[in-house]
Amino acid sequence: MTPGSVFFDTNFSFHDGESGEKLFVVLGWDSGVAIVAKTTSRQHGRGTTFGCQPNDRLHNFYLPQHSCYFKKCTWVCLNEFYELNANEVLQKRFSGIISPVCNLTSDILKKLQLCALESLDISGRHENIIESSLV
Repeated sequence: MTPGSVFFDTNFSFHDGESGEKLFVVLGWDSGVAIVAKTTSRQHGRGTTFGCQPNDRLHNFYLPQHSCYFKKCTWVCLNEFYELNANEVLQKRFSGIISPVCNLTSDILKKLQLCALESLDISGRHENIIESSLV
């Protein structure tokens, strides 16, 4: 999984134990582990200036409509990070549960990665993996 890749997962597992359809972005990759962030198209008080929104109630990165594949304005949620195992992702891709959608440009990816590293909710492990994947 390449940092900057956007995927659609029909059975994404959320931290609260629920699962459902979700687009996610790969922020970092190291030794078979991907650090990803989910996205949302629901504004809910989030800013609408392109890029990092560290002062919003929930840290996020705003991508306007038509950035990459996004048909709607999209926020990458940087208040929650997910760790995915490469083998499990590969199995889900072969079974059609996860599909590649698009790739962010390297310019957007770097801004997104730097924004993620500013998050108060990032763990040291996730920070190290994203830092090792900076473009």
